[in-house]
Amino acid sequence: MSNPHTRTGILVATALISAVVLTGCGDGGASKTTEGPAIPAQQWNPGDTPPESIDPVRTPPPAATTLPNGVDVDRTDPDSVAAAALTIWFTWNTGVDAGPGDAAARTAPLLTADYAREITATTAQSSPGAQWLSWASRSAVVAPTFAIDDEPTPPQTDDVAYRAYRLTQNIDGSPVSESIIAVILRRGPTGWEVNRIQNK
Repeated sequence: MSNPHTRTGILVATALISAVVLTGCGDGGASKTTEGPAIPAQQWNPGDTPPESIDPVRTPPPAATTLPNGVDVDRTDPDSVAAAALTIWFTWNTGVDAGPGDAAARTAPLLTADYAREITATTAQSSPGAQWLSWASRSAVVAPTFAIDDEPTPPQTDDVAYRAYRLTQNIDGSPVSESIIAVILRRGPTGWEVNRIQNK
């Protein structure tokens, strides 16, 4: 029979190792942040959220049927569609939006039907995080700037286009996060549509 003190020591050691590994993972991503942790679109970290902020009754934001005012897009040009989608997806009005998912839902008219359904089918079951709540306390608006990244992408075909961008989110002109974003587009019945937006 194994010694109970030995088993306890093993469990404690395992827990400590797990904590160190999880802590180390936070610094290895592609995003860089200059004001608190970055909040990638469509990603939430419930483990970082105080239990009292959990809200299990939140409903997903509805998919928009029209683009926000002032967004100009040429559906025959995948670069125009990608730029418009990134602008909407990464513009967050924290004084109004409940989280990044609201901005993603506003992008729906530029997305494939399947992708639009996917991003509006579920929502985070917790607060979007302490950084978002800090921004929301002053109704900050997070706005993106981006440029084409020099990372190689697959060649464009008649039906599929791949793009990569260096994207910075800003508040009052000051950067708060930087990411490399991949965009996959497919040609649909009304022109080019976004099939995926993701952090690289």
